[in-house]
Formats: sequence, structure tokens, C-alpha cells
Amino acid sequence: MIRLLHTADWQMGLRAKHVAGAAGAIRDARLDAARQLIQTANTRSVDAVVLAGDIFEDTSVGDRLVHEVLTVLKASRAPVYVLPGNHDPLTPDSVYLRPSWKGRPPHVHMLDSDKGVSIPGTGALLLPAPLRQKKGLKDPTATWGPRVEGNDIRIGVAHGSLRIEGKHAADDFPIALDTVTRSNLDYLALGHWHGQYVHQKRAAYSGTHEATKFGEDGAGQALLVEIASHGAMPQLTAIPTGTLTWKTLELDMSLGGGLELARVRTAVSEWTSPEKTLLRLRTRGTSSEEDTAALNALLDELHGQGLLHVELDRQDVPRQAAEGRLAELVPSSALLTALVESLSAKAPVPGIPVTPEAIQPAARQLLSEFVMEIWK
Repeated sequence: MIRLLHTADWQMGLRAKHVAGAAGAIRDARLDAARQLIQTANTRSVDAVVLAGDIFEDTSVGDRLVHEVLTVLKASRAPVYVLPGNHDPLTPDSVYLRPSWKGRPPHVHMLDSDKGVSIPGTGALLLPAPLRQKKGLKDPTATWGPRVEGNDIRIGVAHGSLRIEGKHAADDFPIALDTVTRSNLDYLALGHWHGQYVHQKRAAYSGTHEATKFGEDGAGQALLVEIASHGAMPQLTAIPTGTLTWKTLELDMSLGGGLELARVRTAVSEWTSPEKTLLRLRTRGTSSEEDTAALNALLDELHGQGLLHVELDRQDVPRQAAEGRLAELVPSSALLTALVESLSAKAPVPGIPVTPEAIQPAARQLLSEFVMEIWK
């Protein structure tokens, strides 16, 4: 029987240039989330903590940060196993070759070869696949070789992309989908994808312990893995670890800027921890000049309410530009001309061309948006 906490992609020292004003707070949050994760490991009395790569953002992080991370890991009552990933590979300038890291506590172990490592008191064996470069075309698990027999609980630890169509790149350390069966694994602990993802019950990405950007679904978690014996199906439990909330609110400006902005204000007023919230407002539809002024005023208002970060992603189209483009296209398109005639507020007069201005306002707006979508 073994109980381990699987985590990855801490990326300590994340620069977070995409949210520059909040970058310092985001780096601090990553340390806070790591402390919370180790506390969870202690509370649940796990047998091991497995860090499946990318503990550091890159090889240039300062020694002060290295010592801070080791202080976090020192608090673990269980042994900790650290795998080098593609952000912190075993290169000549690796963080893991520094004196600051070599002075780590004795229960913090490096998975720096493909040799199996036994977890004391569990009958479990870790099979590591450490990375030695930032990009690679080869499957890092290929060195584990063919299926072998035995009674050990076999746990692979690797960093890369499962070779799932549309979810991996050729130079992204592609991992074969038959790795679990090929190497007779009970569980494959993966790192590299920031969202938690379980593949066929025996392979999983834990997800990063703290989200790094907007849109990282499944981030801010770790996985509690419990395996009764070799051959038994692992029991996986998602453990929340994130301390920050990344929210995206979509605004359809075609519905009326005033209504949409009021909806944003209502939503924000209900949030209990604005100081730990990063907000992205994404607009779509068509907008007026008044909407632009109102959006800018809303940004100032939200900054004043203590949100950690607010940004505006404008995907809407100015109504004047949309209708202008419609007017340009109508004379050259028989289809658009027919649509304009059918939507016209009054019957067309023979010999006099029908213009977009003759369309009922609501219909003109919808048709303009349709034209802008095609134009993009």
C-alpha cells in the first residue's frame, strides 16, 4: 500500500510578464500554495511527495529562491522526490548542481537517473525519466524498457506530453500512450500540462499547484494517489492547492454596454477575496464610442476595489466600422443586396438602390456583425 501526493510545474520564479503589475504577488502566491500543499501532505500522512518536474521556472533563478523552496520542502514529514523537467533540466548550469541545492535536507531526493528508487516502507518503486534539455523529440520513458514481472508497486515519473492527437508537439518530449502497459506500471505521474488531466485511470497530470495565466482549466490542484498493491487500480483524489483566482468575464456589447457593465459590477461585488483575484474582461459584438469611455471608466473603478489585476481584451468591433464595411460590400454582393432588400423597413423602389441605412436598426446591427465575423 502506498499513499503519495503527486504535484508538478511549480515554476518558482515565474516572471509573469503578462500581468506585470501583479507579478510579485503571483510569485509569492506560488510559495504560499507550495506551503499549503506540504501541509496537506502532512495532514494526510502520505508516504511520499512526488514533484514531477519544473519546480523552478528556469536555470537562472536566484539562490535565495532556491533556499526558500528548500525551506518549504524541509517541512514535509514524508520523503520528497524531485524530477528535473524541461524548465529546470539537468544541464551544466542546472539549479540542481548548485551548492545551494546540494545542501538540501536528507529527505529531499533527486530523481536524476532512470534507475528505480524504492520508497521506504511501502513496497513501491519509482521509475524516473529526468530531462536533460528544454526540448526533445524522444520519449523520455523509452529507457524504462519492456514489461517486467514482480510484486513492487511500480510508479513512473515523467515530464512531457502524452502523444494524444492535437495535444502534443513533436519536440515536446512525446510520451507513448502504451507506457503504462509497456513498463507494467501501476501509475504514471506526469508533469508539463498545467491543467489536471487523467488518462485511462493509470496516468495523470496533477496540474500546476497555482495557475500561471488565464484559461488554465484544472490548475491549482494536486493529486492524492492511493494504490493498495501491484495491479490494483489507483484511487485518485483532486486536492485544491491554489491561492489565487483567475476569472474571465465575457461581455457582449451588442446587448448594450450599460447592461453588460452593470452585470460585471454585480459579479465583482459578490467576490469575497478581490485582493486574490485576477480579472480579464473580454468583449465581443459591436460597440459605440460611448461604450469605450464606459469600459475605461469601469477599469478604473475595478482597480479601486482592490482586485489584484484587471485587464481588458477587446474583441468587439466599433459599430460605425461594422456598418461601414457592410455598406462597402452590399453593391458587390447579390446575396447581401437580397438580404438588405428583404430586411428593409420599406419596400424597395424600382431603379433606386437599397442601402444598409434602410434596414431596420436591430436587423442592420445583426447583419453588420455577421459581415465583420466573415471579414476577420
